[in-house]
Amino acid sequence: MPEETDDILRLVRSVHREGRVSIRRMGSFVNDVFLVKVDGDRYVAKRYTNWVSLKWFTLSLYGLGSVRFSISGKRRMEAEYYFDDFLYRRGVRVPKILGSDPRARVILFSHVQGEQLLARLAGVLGFSDPGQLERDAAYSAGGLVASAHELDVALGDTKPENFILDRRGEVTLVDLEQARHKGDFAWDVAEFLYYSGHYWLFHSRAVSGYVDAFIRGYLEQGDPRQLKLAASPKYVRVFSIWTPPNILHSIRKRLLKPQPAQRN
Repeated sequence: MPEETDDILRLVRSVHREGRVSIRRMGSFVNDVFLVKVDGDRYVAKRYTNWVSLKWFTLSLYGLGSVRFSISGKRRMEAEYYFDDFLYRRGVRVPKILGSDPRARVILFSHVQGEQLLARLAGVLGFSDPGQLERDAAYSAGGLVASAHELDVALGDTKPENFILDRRGEVTLVDLEQARHKGDFAWDVAEFLYYSGHYWLFHSRAVSGYVDAFIRGYLEQGDPRQLKLAASPKYVRVFSIWTPPNILHSIRKRLLKPQPAQRN
């Protein structure tokens, strides 16, 4: 067993004392993420690194005055532990926390079955018009984001790769390390839609259907004012280096459409 997984193994054994353990790295761009198998059970272990992520550093510079990101590994771990537990206990679809090691900065989560929504949007050739499953996922994501907002939680990182999609079109959010109370709710809406637009070259009815599905899901319990705020040029500017301008424009137009009054 590699030395870097010793802390993960100890944490897994606090939850699952028997059985053969397999630990495989899943990703390491921002954090070290591992898939853990113990006999027939699966878990996900996440180690929060201390170095400054290029992704957050770039976004923080380019979005200066629009968005704020935490780059400290300790701070990100604390946020993910608190808000994941907070939302899970209130019925929001996030993974269950099974254990943690603050010294090693590792959290062990339940494994969420499914695929990243990102994989569905990118498609085999890099770009793909959203179909019915993607529209169902957008609707589900809109409802999930709104349910967090109703609990006064801004999620902070709502790009589609952080939503795990099951066969029914339901999604689970798996990254809460940028979440905070009384944060920027409009940013959550803007990031999900504008970042999704990164995977489209041309506007189409399918793209409009995806955006409208998210909006419908959000309005089930969300505040329509956040949709208009998400159309602000300060958010559009942040994504202009990734998303085609015609797509940004079409998404912004749909966010600015008159929406039903907020439900009491």
